[in-house]
Amino acid sequence: MSDTEDWVDVSEPTTLATMDVADYTAFVSDTTNPAPVFKVAGLCYVLRYPNSFSAEAKAVARSHFHCNACTSRAGVYCRDLGPDGPAFFHHLNARARSPCIEVDQLRALAVKTCAQEVAKPELVVVTSSTYAPAQEGCAPCGTPFFHWTVAPAEVTEASVAARFERLKAYYGQMDTRLAKLTVPEAVAPVAIMVEEQAALERPSHYEAVLRWVVQVQTECQNGVGVPFEQMSPIDQARLRVFAIMHGRADGCTHLDFHQADNVVDFLTMPSRDALRAEMDRRSDPQFYMVSQLNRRLAATGVTSNHLIGLTWDGAFTDDLDLHVITPSGSEIYYGNKAADGCRLDFDANVDKGEANPCENVSCKPGTFKVRVNNYTRRTFGAPVPFQVVCRQAGVPDVVHDGVWGVNRKKGDMITFTHTFTEVGEAGEAPAMSTSAAARAKALDAEWVARVGDPTATVATLDSLTDRHGVGLVICGSGSADSAVPAVAAAEPASVGRAFMQMAVASTNAAAAAKAQPKAAKAGKAAKAYLSQQVKAMPRTVADLMAHLAANPRASLSIHPRDHSPGYLVDIGTKTEGVRKTELPSPCHYHDKYAHPVKPVAGTVGNARLDAAWLGRNAGGGPRSNLDGRVEVKAIVDVAGSCPFLALHGAKLPPPTRGAPPLASGFYPTDLAASFHAHRERWTFYHTQLAPSMPSSRSLPMVGTFLTGDASVVYLDGVKLKIEAR
Repeated sequence: MSDTEDWVDVSEPTTLATMDVADYTAFVSDTTNPAPVFKVAGLCYVLRYPNSFSAEAKAVARSHFHCNACTSRAGVYCRDLGPDGPAFFHHLNARARSPCIEVDQLRALAVKTCAQEVAKPELVVVTSSTYAPAQEGCAPCGTPFFHWTVAPAEVTEASVAARFERLKAYYGQMDTRLAKLTVPEAVAPVAIMVEEQAALERPSHYEAVLRWVVQVQTECQNGVGVPFEQMSPIDQARLRVFAIMHGRADGCTHLDFHQADNVVDFLTMPSRDALRAEMDRRSDPQFYMVSQLNRRLAATGVTSNHLIGLTWDGAFTDDLDLHVITPSGSEIYYGNKAADGCRLDFDANVDKGEANPCENVSCKPGTFKVRVNNYTRRTFGAPVPFQVVCRQAGVPDVVHDGVWGVNRKKGDMITFTHTFTEVGEAGEAPAMSTSAAARAKALDAEWVARVGDPTATVATLDSLTDRHGVGLVICGSGSADSAVPAVAAAEPASVGRAFMQMAVASTNAAAAAKAQPKAAKAGKAAKAYLSQQVKAMPRTVADLMAHLAANPRASLSIHPRDHSPGYLVDIGTKTEGVRKTELPSPCHYHDKYAHPVKPVAGTVGNARLDAAWLGRNAGGGPRSNLDGRVEVKAIVDVAGSCPFLALHGAKLPPPTRGAPPLASGFYPTDLAASFHAHRERWTFYHTQLAPSMPSSRSLPMVGTFLTGDASVVYLDGVKLKIEAR
C-alpha cells in the first residue's frame, strides 16, 4: 500500500479460514508496536469514552473463538483513546495487516465510540496493571491462551499515580477556575500581581499560588493557544491534569486551587493601588476567621501567653477537632483535656453546628505537634477551610491555612509543628528584626521630611463641609447643635430625588386641599393606604438623605443596641500626597475586644454602642438610654466607605479598664504607591496614637457605620429598614 492509502486493507476481507491461528495470535500479542498514551507531568493516561457501542463490540468479539475474556476486554478497551486514535488498535496504527474481518469491525466501532461529542470523557491513569496481559491461562494441551489487550508505550510511576489518586476529585472541579484564568484578558492582570508582590505587607502570601497560575497560563499558551472553554475535550483533559499535578497539595487538598479563588477576584480590580489594598486585606489573618477566636478567648477568660487555636466557618457544621502533642509526648484533645501544664479550653460542634466554631489549647514554651481531624463529617461534597492560629504574647500570630478535602477520611489528620519561646518581661516591646531595623533607619529621613509627626483628630461637621468626595446631610436642623453649619451641597442624584419628592409632596398637598371640603363634609380626613405609605418611605441611604434634605425638620434616631460604634478621623501629615486620599479615615468596631478596622459592607460584628460612647448633652440631661433612642445629627457618605451616622452627644470613651481600644485609622492600604516602603512605621501609629477629640464645638463625627445589608433606623418615630446602597 502507498502512503496515501488507508492503513486498513479491506479489499480482501481476511478470516481465520484464510489465515492460521499462529498469525492471529501473533497479532493479538504483538508488543513490538506499543500503543501511545497521553503523558502530562509524568502522568500517563488514556481517555475512556461512554460505552454507547459496548454491546456491539462484545457481540463482534464473541463471534470470534467465543472467548469470554476477549469479549469482556473488547467492551472496555474499544472505548480508550490515545494521542494516535483508539488505543486498542495500535497494531493497525503501525500498518499491520488485519487477521480477520472481526478486527476491522471492532476498529470501526472503536473509532465511532471515541468520536462521540463528550465534554469530559473519563480519565484512566495507565499503570502496569491497567490492561490485562495478553497471555492468560493454558489450554488442556498446554498451549497458552492469547487474548485482546493494549500494550501501552509508557506507564505512570507509582509516586506520580499516587498524587493523582489523592487529587483526582479536582479533575472535574477546576473547570470554572481554569476558564477564568486562561482567557487572554487574565494574563496581564496576573503579571501585574506578580510585579506587586514585593510591595505587599506579606510579600510571600501569594507567591506560591501566583506561580501556579502562571504555570497554568503558560501551559495553555504553549499548547493550543486558546482559552480553556474553547479547547477540545482532549486539550481540556491535558490542562486539567497539568493543573492538578503542579502546585501545592496537602493530602487530598490542592492548596493553590483553593487560594486561586482570590486571584480570580483580583483580575477585575480597577487600579494597582486598589489591587495592593485588596491583596493586603485578604492576606491579613484578621480577614479570615481569627477574630471569632479572639471573641471566644475573651468571653471565656483565656489569658495564656501561648495558645493554639482552631477556627472555621460556621457554614460548615463538621466537628473539626484540635489535637496537640506536647513536647513530652502527651496528647491534648477532647478525650484528654489536660496534661503537662497544657489544657483544652473549649471544644466546638460536638453535637451540632455552631455559628462561630473554634477550639483552643493553652500551651507553654516548647515544640508542639499540631493535628486537625474531622471527627464528624456533616458537610458533604464541599471542602472545609479552616485556620490554626499559633499565638505567643509579644510576637505576631502565626496562622496556618488548611482545607479538609472532600475525599479526606476521618483520622487522616493534617499535621504540622510549632515552637513557642519564653515570653519577655511585661511591657517589653516586641523585638524588631535586623532587616526591619535597617530598613526603618534608611527610610527615616524621608519620613521626617514628608510625614513628620502625624496627627489624628476626630473629624467634625465643619471639616467635612464642602469637601470633595463627601456626601453630607444634617438631620433635624431645627434642633441642631450650635455652631453646626448649614446643609452642604448634595450630590446630583440626591438633588434629583429631593426635587421629585418635593414635587410629589406638592401634588399630594394640592389633592388634599381639593378634597378637604368633601372630607370635612364627611366628618373625617382622607387616609392613604398602607401600600402607599410604605412606597413613600425611603428604602436606601441615598433615599433617606434625599428625604431629610427635602424635609429639614424631620427627625432620625436609632436604638444603640442595633448598632456598633465608630468614628471618622482627620489624619494630618507634614506634606500632602502621603495618603492616596485626604478624606477622613474610618474606624469601625466590628469586634468588641479588637481595635477598630475599616468598615466592610455586608458584615455585622458583636460590638455595640453603650453609655461609654453616648455620654450626656451640654445641659447635663441623659442622651443615651439603652431602652430608648439616640438622635442622629448628620449622615455622612464618604467615597469608598460605608454610610456613617453622627450621633447627638457621642464622644470617644475614656481610657478606662474594659473600654474598647482606640486606634487612629493609619491603614497601610491608604498609603500612596510611592510611600509603601513606610507601611510598617505607618501601621505602628494605628494602635499607638490615640485620636483626640476636636477643640471646635462643631459636631464630632462619632457614631455608627451602616455595615449591614439593611439597618434599622427611626424616621419621625417610624421604624424603617434601610439598605446601605
